Amino acid sequence: MEEEVQKNWRTLMAPLLHVNFSSSDHISTQADPVYYFAAYGSIPSDDAIKYYGLEATMDIYGFNLEHGQQTGGFIWIFNTDEASAVNKVIAGWNVEPESYNDSQTHFSTWFIEGSNVCPDMRCPGFESVFSSEIVPGMVISPVSTTSGKKQYITVRVSKDQNSGDWQIYYGFNGDAKLAGYYPRSLFTSLSDKPVTILFGGYALRKDQKPSPPMGSGNAPFKNAASFSSIKFFDAGGNAHPIDFRLGFISNCYTISVIENDGFFYGGPGNIC
Repeated sequence: MEEEVQKNWRTLMAPLLHVNFSSSDHISTQADPVYYFAAYGSIPSDDAIKYYGLEATMDIYGFNLEHGQQTGGFIWIFNTDEASAVNKVIAGWNVEPESYNDSQTHFSTWFIEGSNVCPDMRCPGFESVFSSEIVPGMVISPVSTTSGKKQYITVRVSKDQNSGDWQIYYGFNGDAKLAGYYPRSLFTSLSDKPVTILFGGYALRKDQKPSPPMGSGNAPFKNAASFSSIKFFDAGGNAHPIDFRLGFISNCYTISVIENDGFFYGGPGNIC
């Protein structure tokens, strides 16, 4: 029964994430680019609380990647409108040389509405809060090492109960503070319909490049990257711990079970 539930969850999620699972639960290697996930998620249902946000603390890492490789940890919130256009808000950390022209670790946010895709501050969309020193796209430094001190960011993405805007909170080795928001007017459905919430690790390769490391570059458990202090937020802005079963997607890279509101994920590069 558990395997059937998980299979159905992957089938539902895969088209929205551009993932093509094979019968072996690994993605097809014929596509380019190739996407990898090690992530948990919550899909709204009629008999459960509907959530409109998530907060998590992530340890962050750095890698020397090439163009055609990406890796990071994110929170994705999305749904589809009546025309099947996907609406998404995304926030977290990533290493993406092709976009940033470097191989440093960045705080990254995105909004997507159908074919309109906008990362960070590169097009109109994200509205910064005047008092915030946090800017999407900025370099995060220092980063964690597997044998030394861990560095953390806390990220929250949630819908404001009054305006319907999607707020982004960020904290470096501390509490998350409001950095800005995406106005509800950017979306056709995200502020008006229940949403799916996904959170965990992400990697991408294209142009025949090797798969990059995910997380810390180590698979769970020893020295693996983590998501911790995970909280869901309901329509009224009230926080909830994880007290229900979540679906997950894990292709090529590994993800642990959730314990004490957290999990480990990731793995080395050049194995997928």
